[in-house]
Amino acid sequence: MTKKKHKRLMVSFIFISLFNVKGQVKIITRQSGGSSPENSGDTWSAYVKGFIQTDAMLDFQEMGFKDGFIAPSIAIPQNNSVNSNFSIKQSQIGFGIKQMDENGNSDLSAYTEIDFLGPNGATAPRFRQGYIKWKKLLIGQTWSNFSDFDIFPNIFDFVGPNGTMFIRTVQIRYSTPLSKKESLSLSLEDPDAASIFLPNNAPNWKKKSILPIFTAVYRYGNTRDYCKLGTMVSPISYEIKNDEQKHTDANTILGYSGMVSARLYSGTLSNFRFQSSYGKGYSSYNVVLNGEKYDAIPDMANNRLVALNLFNIVGIYEHWWNPKLSSVIYYSFSQLGRKDFVPDTMIHNFQNSGINLAFQPRKKLRMGIEGTYGMLKNFGRQKANIFRIQLSSSLSF
Repeated sequence: MTKKKHKRLMVSFIFISLFNVKGQVKIITRQSGGSSPENSGDTWSAYVKGFIQTDAMLDFQEMGFKDGFIAPSIAIPQNNSVNSNFSIKQSQIGFGIKQMDENGNSDLSAYTEIDFLGPNGATAPRFRQGYIKWKKLLIGQTWSNFSDFDIFPNIFDFVGPNGTMFIRTVQIRYSTPLSKKESLSLSLEDPDAASIFLPNNAPNWKKKSILPIFTAVYRYGNTRDYCKLGTMVSPISYEIKNDEQKHTDANTILGYSGMVSARLYSGTLSNFRFQSSYGKGYSSYNVVLNGEKYDAIPDMANNRLVALNLFNIVGIYEHWWNPKLSSVIYYSFSQLGRKDFVPDTMIHNFQNSGINLAFQPRKKLRMGIEGTYGMLKNFGRQKANIFRIQLSSSLSF
C-alpha cells in the first residue's frame, strides 16, 4: 500500500470514528469461502468500538482508589485531606467478529475488550472481556449472569452506585427465550471468584476452588421496561490442616443470594432504575467488594468458616431535559452482617450518592460535571466520609 493510500485510509477511519452513528466501526466484511450449502450465503464482519474518556477529579478526603468512587477505600480516620487526580484509564477499546447469514442474523460471534486501568495505579492495558457466543451458548469472560449492566445510568464515574452487582467473570452461560417478553439464563461461573478472609496467624487454613458458582436469572419485559429476578448459589470450599493428627479436613459451605432489578420509563424523558440483593457469602459479586475477602471469615473458636450476610439496595433516577442535556441522581447503601469474631477494622456498612449534569452536543461526544458523596463505617464504629467533584469528557466510536 502506498503512503498516499495509507494516509487516506487513516483519515477515513478517524472520520468514521467521529461521526459513525451505529455505535461501532465496521473494519472489514468478507464473504464466507466455504462450500457447504448452509454457509453459502454467510459473511464475516469485524468491527471495533469503545470510547476515549478524560477525567479530572477533586477529593476532599483520602481514598485508596483514585480512578473510580469506591466507598470501602475511604481512609479512616477522617482527615479532610484534599487530593486531585487526572486520568484517562476509563477509556476502552473492543474488537469483535461475527458471522451473518443472508438475512443479517448472526448466531456465531466473538468479542474482546480492554481498558487502561493497569496494576498498581499504572495507565496500562487491562483485559476486561473475551468470549465466544454460539446460538444460545456463551463461553468466556464477561459480565456475570447475576449482574445487570442495563441499570447503569448515564454517569461519568467508573464504578457507579456501590451497591450494584457488577463483576466480570469466566463462565459458561445458556440463555433462551420463554415467550415474547420472557427469557431465562443459567450459568456456571468461576469457582475461584469467592474471596475469604484468612488471618496471618492461621497458616493451616487454605482456600480451595472446587465447585462452580451457579446463577439463574429470569427477565420479563421489553428492551426499555423490564424487571429481573435472579438467584445464585456459591459453594465456598476450604481445608484445615491438623498438625497433631497429620491429616487435612476438607469443608464446603454454601453462599447464596437473591436479586431483583428493574428499569421503568416515564414517557421518553425519564426513567427509574432499581436493584437490591440479599444473601450470604456472595460479596465478591458486589462491584466494590470483589476480591476484598468479605465472602466468609474464620470462627477460630469453633474451627470453622462462616459466610457473612450482605444487603444492597440502589435507586437511580435519570432525566433528559432535552435531547442534549441530562441529569442523574442516585443513592446506594450496603451493609454486612455483624459477628462477634469479625475484626473491628472490617467494613460494616457503606453508602454513596451522586448527581450530575451531562451535555452531549453530538451523539458521540459527552461532557459534564458530577458530584459524589460517600460514607464508610467499620465494625469498630469508626467512620469517615468523602465528597468528590469530577469533570469528564468522552468521545465514543
